[in-house]
Amino acid sequence: MDSRQRSVVVRTALLVGVLVLGVRAAAWAELESTALSEWYLWQETDEHVGLVAAARIASGNLLDQPPYRPWFSWQGVFGSPSDWEAVYPRNVYYQAPLYVYAAAAAFRISDSPAVLLRLLQLLLAVAASTALAAAGTTVVLRTGRPSWCAVLAGSGAGLLLGCYGPLVFLDGFLLRDGPLVSLSALLLALPLLGPSSPRTREILALGVLGGVSTLLKQTVLPLALAAGVVVVLREESRRRRLRSAVAFGAAFILPLVPLVARNLAVGAPAFAFDTRPAVCFPWANARGADGSVVPSPLLLEVLREARGSTIRAATLSLATWRDDPAGFAVLTGRKLASAFNGAEIPDNASYPFFRDRLRWLAVLPVFACLLGTGVVGLLLAARRRLFRPGEAALVTIAALVPLAACLLVSTTTRYRSAAAGPLALGSGLFLGFTAEALARRRFAGAVVPASAATLLSLQTLLPSPVPCPKHRWSDALVAATLAESRFSPEAGAAEVRRYLEEGQDDPERGLGMIAMNRWLAGERTARVAAPGVAPVGRRYSAARNR
Repeated sequence: MDSRQRSVVVRTALLVGVLVLGVRAAAWAELESTALSEWYLWQETDEHVGLVAAARIASGNLLDQPPYRPWFSWQGVFGSPSDWEAVYPRNVYYQAPLYVYAAAAAFRISDSPAVLLRLLQLLLAVAASTALAAAGTTVVLRTGRPSWCAVLAGSGAGLLLGCYGPLVFLDGFLLRDGPLVSLSALLLALPLLGPSSPRTREILALGVLGGVSTLLKQTVLPLALAAGVVVVLREESRRRRLRSAVAFGAAFILPLVPLVARNLAVGAPAFAFDTRPAVCFPWANARGADGSVVPSPLLLEVLREARGSTIRAATLSLATWRDDPAGFAVLTGRKLASAFNGAEIPDNASYPFFRDRLRWLAVLPVFACLLGTGVVGLLLAARRRLFRPGEAALVTIAALVPLAACLLVSTTTRYRSAAAGPLALGSGLFLGFTAEALARRRFAGAVVPASAATLLSLQTLLPSPVPCPKHRWSDALVAATLAESRFSPEAGAAEVRRYLEEGQDDPERGLGMIAMNRWLAGERTARVAAPGVAPVGRRYSAARNR
């Protein structure tokens, strides 16, 4: 790549970075101005769990020993806290450690750790968008296509990633999943950007990035290793490949050393990251699971027999379908279909709920804007040989990792959002190809791909294959409690009344009506941490407001 082409790449990336920063900053400021920014005070969320664990570490329990174990109300349906403690692997982290330790550092350096963490997630998303824009521009330029075509492809890829609504939503929470999407996008983009003969420092940096990403969530491991393989195989000689492989492997292992040392110190398995895989597989796959976030009724039974082993938990979960193999096939089919559906399955928080309350989130692209153009764009790029050896496989793995997460667990906004990286890249390439075809008056080359992309995107409008209510009484109750505490009793009551008017589709409408009436009477039972509950004198009470 000559100096002129490098200048095009740099200018495109910088332009995308500035635009994404502007959009993200506006969305961030809007969220911070609302009571929704304190969603982590709800004790039924993974956000709250992570912050409690981080506070313990920040206060001096550096090894998290004994490991922090949360207690959610839904767990009481299955057994007592001691029942649950018995099924967790001994002394293993509750969740992969990197995000919790980052939150602990935020506690030590800031009086507002939540604000700081969300700001850092914003900046990481901007960096990922910038890198993907540079990658998209580079991929097109090296084929000899016009600069304007490359700029369109790169800017489209970067802007779609940075402004993708579900990802902006996800980065508003103190969860590892938002940063994981950004790190996954970096693991995809950096090998595409690299020269034909990579330098040692680039290989080392990619190895460290892969190791750090794995510490955040181990499901990214296939993508991290694939990125390393692509770069290593770019070396011309066998000797250089071996040297690069050793460098990448050493750099990859380096971030994992503290985890191994901690585990050995407390008597846990050396390479055990967390308890989540052992719990989540039977949760979503044992008999009785329906593809949503509602756990299988056999969850604790399977976990007791698994005795802390993820492999045994998976085997036992599949065995629960022995008398109904067709039922498991149906469950898998529903989850697969939901991975390509436009519905964003809620868990700790609901994307539609927040989208209805945040103006910026309401105007940002949704899954339908990425799926059709992304898939068609990547297929066209592979057919036209835009990718160097190994790069098409890397893009495929980047897309399959979040799909595997959806199949192994459920298709929530959190698990599917990592597909935004490869789909945004494909969408950018689609824009470039379409504009090029129109400029050359090859209308069939624009109409046929556009028709295929449209059909694929339209199917996202089909009804959700798994339960996906737009309204949940718990969301309204938490929002009301937080709004009352931060603003006024009337602000909280407005959320309650909105649910009473709009929440007809809530499958637990009966429970919701009871909860709302109790809230209006002055009761506060939403399990929101103390700072999010208004003092008795400031609580809304229908009796006082008649």
